[in-house]
This record gives sequence, structure tokens and C-alpha cells, in this order.
Amino acid sequence: MLKNLNFNSKFSKPISSIKIVLLLFGILLSLSGCERIPTPMLPDDSTLEPQPFTVMTYNVYVGASVESLLGVTNLLEVPAAVAEMYAATMATDFSGRAAGIASAIKAHQPHLIGLQEISLLRRQSPGDRLTGGEPAEEVVLDFLEVLMKALQAEGLNYQVAAKVQNADVEMPMSAEGSFTEYDDVRLTDFDVILARSDVTVSRPVSMNYDTVFAVEALFLEILRGYVAIDATISGVTYRVVNTHLEFFGQDIRVAQAQQLIDSLETETLPIILLGDFNTPAPDSTAYQLLRSAGYMDTWQMDSEGTGYTCCQPSALQNEVSAHYERIDQIFVRNLELPASVLTYTVGDKPSDRLPSGLWPSDHAGVVAHFAYPSPQP
Repeated sequence: MLKNLNFNSKFSKPISSIKIVLLLFGILLSLSGCERIPTPMLPDDSTLEPQPFTVMTYNVYVGASVESLLGVTNLLEVPAAVAEMYAATMATDFSGRAAGIASAIKAHQPHLIGLQEISLLRRQSPGDRLTGGEPAEEVVLDFLEVLMKALQAEGLNYQVAAKVQNADVEMPMSAEGSFTEYDDVRLTDFDVILARSDVTVSRPVSMNYDTVFAVEALFLEILRGYVAIDATISGVTYRVVNTHLEFFGQDIRVAQAQQLIDSLETETLPIILLGDFNTPAPDSTAYQLLRSAGYMDTWQMDSEGTGYTCCQPSALQNEVSAHYERIDQIFVRNLELPASVLTYTVGDKPSDRLPSGLWPSDHAGVVAHFAYPSPQP
């Protein structure tokens, strides 16, 4: 625990009085010409108590299931499977869904947001992937650009504080109306931290995990990683981390969770850990690994609803939410929680569905509001 973050209110008035006295003393000395006497040191900002703040995690969903592609056993089937995924991604309309996600962000206006599955979709026509040509560069859909414009349309001012590039996969796709001609489709995955304009950010770090999910039949390795920043809110600095652990393979997911824990082991700042951990609370192995390493799950079991965050069917057209497990979580470490941590899921109510009938994502977002009492004047 960082004890200097947890001063009782009885100390706040004496500290304020000391500051005033020291400032007056310094002014009097300067007026008297005592230039060799340095200005008195004021109490360090590390003594500041936390102020109320809000964070969010949201897996925005690439827009299509990859399971059909990963199940391919004959390489000749790959172009058709890629074309199916591409069409599904277009049909789930991220431009429209981004408006719904931005609306949820506006409702809570979190200081910091961890986003997963922020995708960059590129295409080359005709393709040359099969002959070892250049990577596709023509942008079809940039999730980050689309979402930032949706936030601006809501009158919100967020900045990209940091991001990590994960998997970068390019594959041949059957050209429309042809069985012999191919385009190339390239999908690059990012995890991103957004910070509200009044949050000061520094020390960005991005890292990919050593253990990866490999699809030998497709010659693929699916990189995952995490991104971290220092974020200062009302004078108090937190280490904010966002990650997306592997869905396929518990052993891989556990190894990634352990690497994340090890990389943050010596961190002394209060840690806020956001992400899609793909590890259902409260009994799964990676979840318990995080808990045993001192990470507190902020979800309050007396909050409204189950906290389930995953997953809607891939087409996002179901009328009733199909969420059945809680895998999107907000953890803290080195931080004494206030008496009240208000937690919510967003994007999972019937009223959250878009006019088109789509859900904003196959996941719900999760919001945590740390309701520290405001200091007395």
C-alpha cells in the first residue's frame, strides 16, 4: 500500500496551514534581502489524497469470428474463409457501432479508457501475398480514427495516450465473383489507452508477450501484449495498464498473465489494470493468479446486474443480450480502495442497441468510479 496516499482528513488542515506559513516566511525573507537563504520546500505532492476518478475498459470487437478461419484444414479453403470474415466485418458496421461506444463514454466520461481489438484493416487488389509481394497498405477501416471522430462528435476531448501493436496478419481473399483471382487482406490489432484532456500522461511502455498462440497450419503466430502509462489525476499519479490476454489456450493465457505480473512486480505507484483477460471470474486459473499476486477486482458483487461482459453472437443481431461470463475486468494494486467503488457494465442493455439493431460490441464495457470523498475546504 502507498500509505502517503491515505492521509486522514485530520491532517489536511495542518498541512494547509504549514504551507501558508512557509510561503509567508519565504516572501518576508526575500523582501529583507536575504538572498542566500533558499525558498522553503513545500510538502511534496505525493502527500495528496486521491480525488474521485473514473476508468473504463472496452473490447470494441473486430466484427467477425475467427473460429471458422482457424478451423481450416486445407490451405485451399483459406481465401474463401477470409472472404467470409471480411464480409462479416463490414456487415457489423464499426462506424455505426463506434457511435454507440462513444455515447457510453459520454455518459460516464472516464478519465482513462483501455480499449482492446482496435483494428486496422487494409487491402490490396489484386493481391500478391501468395507470391511474397509487398504488404497491403490501402486502408479500408481504421477503428481508432473512426472512434476518435465519434468521440469528437459527442463533444468529448480524448487523446491517444499510448498503444501496442499486436498481431499483424495478411492473407489472400477470394476476389468477388472469381475463384481464381485473389485480393490480400491485412488485419493489424492494437490495444490502446485513451486519456481525457485533463489527465497528464507520461512514461508510455508497450510490450508483446513471449508466449503466443500459433496456428501451424496457417503459418500464423497471434501476438498479444500490454500497454502502460503514468497518468496524473488531481496531482496523484497512477500506473495504468491495458491488456488483452489470449482466448485460445489456457496455458498460453496463464503464461501471459504471469509475464504481466512479473513485469509490474516492482512498480510502486498505484496500479490500475484494465483489460479483456479472457479468464472468467472468479474461479479461472489466470484470474486467480492475478488475485494471488495482490490485484483486487473492483467489481462489487452488490452492484446492479451480474457483471457478465461476454459475448454476443458474432453477427450482433440478437434481441436479448447473450452475455454469460465476466472476462472484462478492472483490477487495482498498491491502492487502498475507498468505501465506495461504483461499477457498471455498459453497452449491454436493450436501449444500447443501435437503430440498425446491432449491439455496440460483442462485449460489454466496464466502468469503475472510485468515489473518494472530496477534500473539505
